[in-house]
Amino acid sequence: MKIMLVFPPILGEERYGKLAGAGSYLPPLGLLYLAAVVRDKHEVKIIDGGVLDITVDDVVEEVRRWKPGMVGVTAFTPTVYRASAICKAVKEFDKGIITVMGGPHPSALPEESMKDASVDVVVVGEGERILKELVEALEKGGDLSAVRGILYRKDGKVVSNPLQERIPQLDELPFPARDMVDMGVYRPSVLHYKNFPAFSVMCGRGCPHRCTFCSCAKVFRGRVTMRSPENVIGEIKFLIDKYGAREIMVWDDTFGIFKDWTVKFCDMIKPLNVTWSAWMRADLADPDILKKMAGSGCWHISYGVESGNQKVLDTIKKGFTVEQVRKAFKWTHEAGMEARGTFILGLPNETWDTMMDTINIAIEIKADYAQFQLLTPYPGTELWDTINQYGEFTTNDLSKYTIWFPVFVPKGLTKERLEQAHKLAYRKFYFRAGYIWQNLSKIRSWDDIKRDFIGLSALFKFNRD
Repeated sequence: MKIMLVFPPILGEERYGKLAGAGSYLPPLGLLYLAAVVRDKHEVKIIDGGVLDITVDDVVEEVRRWKPGMVGVTAFTPTVYRASAICKAVKEFDKGIITVMGGPHPSALPEESMKDASVDVVVVGEGERILKELVEALEKGGDLSAVRGILYRKDGKVVSNPLQERIPQLDELPFPARDMVDMGVYRPSVLHYKNFPAFSVMCGRGCPHRCTFCSCAKVFRGRVTMRSPENVIGEIKFLIDKYGAREIMVWDDTFGIFKDWTVKFCDMIKPLNVTWSAWMRADLADPDILKKMAGSGCWHISYGVESGNQKVLDTIKKGFTVEQVRKAFKWTHEAGMEARGTFILGLPNETWDTMMDTINIAIEIKADYAQFQLLTPYPGTELWDTINQYGEFTTNDLSKYTIWFPVFVPKGLTKERLEQAHKLAYRKFYFRAGYIWQNLSKIRSWDDIKRDFIGLSALFKFNRD
């Protein structure tokens, strides 16, 4: 079977707001994993509209030319309308092509996604095993009753095959099929990487914590599955040998959950002489582990701080304290690494004063980089189910659900006040003498100057518009 896997087109401003000039554009690991598990027996093509300057019409034109038997489309909430448009256009061209929709949005709202008559199958959850079984079932005659984790139509009715709890063995997955895309079109941001070529790698999936704004709690049910350090290092060695990789971003929801695993990974990556970075929780910060990471080439850690107000943190079930945030940033700096933070404005129970607490904590902990985003309640999260008690949505346009638009306003605030706080956060954090000096003191090369110039250009545009 000829299988086309599509990431719908998305504009830079849709993904990064007015900071698009500083954003990263990376290969879609999810689609690359899917392609890797079926390409041994099937002809596969990947179209990444996340980086290519294409439209829905361009995708459909490629369908007309290549004539696949199946078109699988990844759908995030802000791109679901384009994913639907692709499926509709495919069906208008040839009703015999099987259209499959997967990804975070249909996994969160599978029944609603199946209301789209142009979608034949919805995949729920991790798709590698499901796609392989789905294709095999279609080739054997089309009986999908034994394929778990999908919704499909039979005799005009929607049939749901619930996903059976099965712990995936991630080491059994082939490495992502990066050779199936043009790696030259991707652009890792110099704000997040300092050595190139740079690549993202997945070490594990899931998170044991219950943050109300995150879909991990529902999608993974608190489960964390890991690749072995040996398997991850094997992929990194492959990237070094084939592509000359010099830097790795660990693209996990939460790195460092298992200390023994982390120590072994650090011991194994150190001889490879690559720089790397990761995302961690503040309550996982440990001085000894951080020193181990720094000694193995890790140069920055990003922490999801979210808020500088303890009441707000407790409301979203973040599970750590503001004091733990302070210690995490202090210990990370002492280990010789950059400590970066992401922050959310407009959370439940938010007020103007609590948003100022968030801006002030970012300054107090001397974050080397801060991203301030606006709360976007996503389907598949606890917050999506309870959000009406905290405020109201400003729009039903899902294309705006990107963390850069004020789609939700907490009680006691207004859309205008949220936008004001958002601009104030960037202005107050970045355009202050302390931060400017902090950055100037780290300049060691022309690349560092370039990094600062790109960041400043994006910030000026953000505050000007």
